[in-house]
Amino acid sequence: KVDGLTFIRHLSQHHPAILISRLHDVSLALVQEVKNLRSAVSRMAVVCLGDMFTYLQRGMDPELGNTVKVLLHKAGESNTFIRQGVDSTLDCMMQSCTPARAINALLNGGLR
Repeated sequence: KVDGLTFIRHLSQHHPAILISRLHDVSLALVQEVKNLRSAVSRMAVVCLGDMFTYLQRGMDPELGNTVKVLLHKAGESNTFIRQGVDSTLDCMMQSCTPARAINALLNGGLR
């Protein structure tokens, strides 16, 4: 699974058009991997989302609702390196996505 997530990271950096065509499916799969009980897989999925926010930028706006909700939930875990990854990913999101949509997703995701 980690190899597959690494492949998605490379796709987002070098071939974003490929991911854009299947973005919703990829995002749903990543959300499931963020919830993975294996911390290495979960952390890699969080980092992968950060890369997607960085390289796909506003293209990730439609996926903010699902991704932010799971990231905020993951931020509450006791594992420090997971929390650091989530913090970095949320920072990438705020830097790359439409600010109003990002704030709205944070508010809505935090309420549930």
